[in-house]
Amino acid sequence: MRKYDLFKMPNNIFEAPLTATELRVMAVIYSLRSRSICKGKKYIKINQKAIASICGFKSTATVSKAVDSLCRYGYLRIERFYDDYKKLGSYVYTVPVLRRDYFFVNRRIFKFNLSSAQTRMYLFFCKCSESHSKRFWNSYNDICRSLNLKRSAVIKTISELLAFGLIKKYKIRKKDGSFSDNHYRIIALKPPKYKFGQRKRRCLFAPHIFFKQFVKLSYKIMINHKPKNVNTLFWLRGSPKILGSLYSTHFNTHRKRKNIKLYIKYRCNLRLCDFGKQLR
Repeated sequence: MRKYDLFKMPNNIFEAPLTATELRVMAVIYSLRSRSICKGKKYIKINQKAIASICGFKSTATVSKAVDSLCRYGYLRIERFYDDYKKLGSYVYTVPVLRRDYFFVNRRIFKFNLSSAQTRMYLFFCKCSESHSKRFWNSYNDICRSLNLKRSAVIKTISELLAFGLIKKYKIRKKDGSFSDNHYRIIALKPPKYKFGQRKRRCLFAPHIFFKQFVKLSYKIMINHKPKNVNTLFWLRGSPKILGSLYSTHFNTHRKRKNIKLYIKYRCNLRLCDFGKQLR
């Protein structure tokens, strides 16, 4: 897991009476990156329609209600300014830069299309887990008491997170042989592997491909017929594509043919090779 894939959330979010929808909107706003950071505050400019698409909400009214309650509890501040055309621009959210009392959450959690209840449960597990091992052990009663939920709702949500592969469950025996409370571990979300499609096989008789193959073949013939008294380093230097002009089928003037002959004779040192005879 890479460090820049994580974002910070404050520890006291479960102490305030926030709903699952408000926690989901808050997590999305805190997860957004921004270069506008000044005096311990981060400024994020985004419209509510984009937040609703990330959260999976159908309307922006749900986002506006959640933002109003978050502003009321002091977790963020919202402002709106006029742009150059004297129209109201996008909302600017002011989020405090957390220096202590925070826990880490992975940004890829929003790609799993979780519901608000599942997101709140996952955030609670990230808060309870250890920093290195990412393990936590909380009974159903502890979770019910912390999130103010019923036992059946907690068991159902945990089974859904297990099905998504976001957490892993362990059963540990005590010394007397009985099982202790369930132990869990948060699974690290790896970056996706991009699958590149196979390139289409090109026709060998295409003009540009045929010319490349022809130049390579002529270069191999030149190497095989290299005289013994010619230095190999001098023989191989330079671009071999100039040899394609020797076998060109287009019309060459007298002056151009003479320039090619002089170039091969003095620059490429091919006067001892059979290529010079083909220009006569």
